Amino acid sequence: MTAPPRRLRKDAAENAERLLAAAARAGLARGEFVPLEQIAAEAGVGIGTLYRRYPNREALLEALAVRAYRLILAEAEDALASGETGLDAVSRFLHQTFAHREDLVLPLHGAPMTEGTESAQYRARMQQTMGAILRRGHEDGTVRPDVDAGTVVRFGALLAQPLANVPGWEAAAAEQRTVFLRGIAADPD
Repeated sequence: MTAPPRRLRKDAAENAERLLAAAARAGLARGEFVPLEQIAAEAGVGIGTLYRRYPNREALLEALAVRAYRLILAEAEDALASGETGLDAVSRFLHQTFAHREDLVLPLHGAPMTEGTESAQYRARMQQTMGAILRRGHEDGTVRPDVDAGTVVRFGALLAQPLANVPGWEAAAAEQRTVFLRGIAADPD
């Protein structure tokens, strides 16, 4: 049996968060080649600090994915616990994930589908939680029966990716979200 991971010292945890935020801002998660030295400098730490925490680019990408999946899972769990209809929970989830879109770069922009990793465990929990939200919507009659968790997650990913030629993406995304929610709503009989 493996031991649970050690909690980081406060300063180490702050450094790790600054590194992840700098990596996300620099575009590492979108597949852009960003020198790790640049990420360390943007985070205000030395390259040795980065390598002590993340020994290679893959470890840093995995940490970005874990960070993002934790955020998105928390939003899905909050939506599920809200006690609202399934459609209301989907709406809540889409609003909240859009608000966090800068921090959710990997899951919403095509995170590598690695298996046997911590991010894979969070991804599986996310799929289960979103499935539960959709089951609620199917059971309470607010969501069409042909809509599944993948439909919602893919749409959230599309919303998080601003279109370069669309000014005022926040308003345009809100309009698209409204159209999507109408489209997945069950027909009132």
